[in-house]
Amino acid sequence: MARLFSLKPLVLALIMGFGATVVRAEDASVPQAEDYTPAHTAASKPVQTSQSEADPLSLGSTCLFCDHEDAKPAETAEIKRSGEPALPADYTRVNADKIEGQTQVGVRAEGDVIVERNADVLNADWAQYDQATDTVTAGDRFTLYQNGSTVSGDQLVYNLKDQTGSGTAVRLNTEQGGRHLQSVSEKAELKGKGLYKLINTKFNTCSPGDASWYIQAQSIEADESTGIGVAKHASLVFGGVPVLYTPWADFPINGNRKSGLLVPTIATGSDGLELSLPYYFNLAPNLDATIRPGIISKRGVQLGGQVRYLEPKFNGVIDGDWMPHDKKRHENNRYQIKFDHNHQLTDKLSGGISFNQVSDDNYYRDFYGREDIASNVNLNRQLWLNYGDNIWGGSFDGALNVQKYQTLANQDGYKDEPYAIMPRLTGRWQKTMGKANINVFSQFTRFVHDSKQDGSRTVLYPSIRWDFNNQWGYIRPKIGVHATYYNLGSFGNQSGRRVSRVLPIFNVDTGMTFERNANLFGNAYLQTLEPRLFYNYIPTKSQNDLPNFDTSENSFSYNQLFRENLYVGNDRINSANSLTAAAQTRFLDPNNGAELFRAGIGQKFYFKNDKVLLDGSVGRYERSQSDWVGFAHGKLSNSIHAGFDIHYNQNESRAESYAATIRYNPEPGKVLSARYKYGRNERIYLQSDGNYFYDKIRQIDLAAQWPIRKNLYAVARYNYEIEAKKPLEMLIGAEYKSNCGCWSASLVGQRYVTGENSHKNAVFFNLQLKDLSNIGNNPFEKLRLAIPGYSKTNEVVKQ
Repeated sequence: MARLFSLKPLVLALIMGFGATVVRAEDASVPQAEDYTPAHTAASKPVQTSQSEADPLSLGSTCLFCDHEDAKPAETAEIKRSGEPALPADYTRVNADKIEGQTQVGVRAEGDVIVERNADVLNADWAQYDQATDTVTAGDRFTLYQNGSTVSGDQLVYNLKDQTGSGTAVRLNTEQGGRHLQSVSEKAELKGKGLYKLINTKFNTCSPGDASWYIQAQSIEADESTGIGVAKHASLVFGGVPVLYTPWADFPINGNRKSGLLVPTIATGSDGLELSLPYYFNLAPNLDATIRPGIISKRGVQLGGQVRYLEPKFNGVIDGDWMPHDKKRHENNRYQIKFDHNHQLTDKLSGGISFNQVSDDNYYRDFYGREDIASNVNLNRQLWLNYGDNIWGGSFDGALNVQKYQTLANQDGYKDEPYAIMPRLTGRWQKTMGKANINVFSQFTRFVHDSKQDGSRTVLYPSIRWDFNNQWGYIRPKIGVHATYYNLGSFGNQSGRRVSRVLPIFNVDTGMTFERNANLFGNAYLQTLEPRLFYNYIPTKSQNDLPNFDTSENSFSYNQLFRENLYVGNDRINSANSLTAAAQTRFLDPNNGAELFRAGIGQKFYFKNDKVLLDGSVGRYERSQSDWVGFAHGKLSNSIHAGFDIHYNQNESRAESYAATIRYNPEPGKVLSARYKYGRNERIYLQSDGNYFYDKIRQIDLAAQWPIRKNLYAVARYNYEIEAKKPLEMLIGAEYKSNCGCWSASLVGQRYVTGENSHKNAVFFNLQLKDLSNIGNNPFEKLRLAIPGYSKTNEVVKQ
């Protein structure tokens, strides 16, 4: 009987050696080689299988990984197994056409060699084991299989004792963490436990046979004990053309993060070419940092950075950018700072900090897009504490909040800064007793402003709501008392004073749900009919002697019909003696209850015509019933989505506003969208006198994502303001995905307004290499917001 050998150290060394060259963020542990002398060997009769075709590809071939449909890499061929019963652990079996040798000396197997040990399988034309030196040699072609990974080559020489040796023309195909990787090397040198070197190696993370891009390096050396690999003269080859090069780079091979250069970010637009070259610092397992030196050609150099930290009880991010001199604005030291921190102090107490600041009013207009400009007028600076506990048999939630904004002026130089909250203390206690829910809300706020009257406000609002319900309906009466107390400071000619307001509030919300089986356009549905009544009573009280610190009026909508207060905030409480009558219907999937379509209509009827205006004075409704609102949203078919909202003024027999949308989305990657919005008297912008300019708006918004040929998609958006006779945003671009999804590229151009008489241009280019990195500036977020139903091109699955 021949004394055979253990394959386990060899397989692990090869797999980890090749895997480390491409997988930078995988958790990987390498078991140590066993000092094992087999107690038993087995040789059996050969199993007749056809010899796998020799791999016709050589290193450096233009078809490195068989980058065409007809070719098939040898590594994808099924592994040859003996088909015999499994061996005990750590036993080795050899099948071959011919086996000869001498115990304690060595053996040689020839012809369709199959070596099996545990889960490992080695196929070779021949294999020879020298017991005196513990060395195994295999050729002329060998293929090694373990746990879904396949390693092959021309010849293998390996010392089992000290784990040294080498392989020539070595190839790897493996799946790690759901990602496929493949590589080919002229030579692999194994230098001892966890030490190896790959010479003239090329690899990528594409599907088997796809070499549309790859990383090539003159050499890669790795040390598993330190978890570090070093590549020399490495470059990214795309479409056969080298596009990026580095003479030296190190990287992690054990799944840990490591300091080093990240992929550069490149963009272009109204400010010329923008280039950023970030460098990542892995400071600790729970602490890292990134610096972003860069340049904007028409503005100047820029330095950005970010620090992230994570602890069991707290986490946070510090981010900032600084431009020492802006050539376009002729300003120095332009910057932004963002700081967010969250802290779990105890099981019941948590808190946090949010701080945002920019150097000047034009910062967002100059460096950000249309959505960011609109949403960053008031930059938040806030400190908060939240507390939750069970008290007196009920739940209590409390909060302490300190908040102040940096308000950015508009292009005319005007800004309306909100009051600072210094501080706000809020508490809410709730308890359910039978059908009743007791709710006590209280709040104290100190309001501070540099140019307005400041003061404090105390609110106490106890209420009780009963909930009587069954499967087909409910009645929910509620009664409460809203008490507000002000202590106002002196301001200008106004002296300090104390004022208060106490108002009882009563309302009843009731509704029913009816169901029936329905058939529409040949499809079965479960349809509901849900009528609803909401009665609301609040006495009329003039409030023009009260300040307005933080209150605004809600927009008129379907949901607004069921709110007890028309205002957001506690400085104004509307008068009410009204009844809302509404009904909605829903179409549900009878198989799973999923909602497919919903439509509703509602109106409010007034039993008195008093109303409290935003300035606190008492006005009069001109009619006994409110305008009516309606909506319809959902699927008209599996491919068509539609939506419609309307606010109709009955008194003047005209629509105040409406919006309609329709979207055709037969499959991911195919979407056509059309939207229209009308508003008779909409708030447009803040004027220099502090008042908002109101005007009619009529906007049409067309968007699309559509394949124009195989794997090539066009994307576009056209948002046009009819009244102003100019486009608000134009976007057009193309996206391409390779056949196997190994890479995708996007090129998108955008033009959008930044003010009444200003606009900006931007061009986004992105090259995404599957499971590796993005190069350029990813336009995904822009496209997601611009095109309803947009799908990432590289994630579109073809059936």
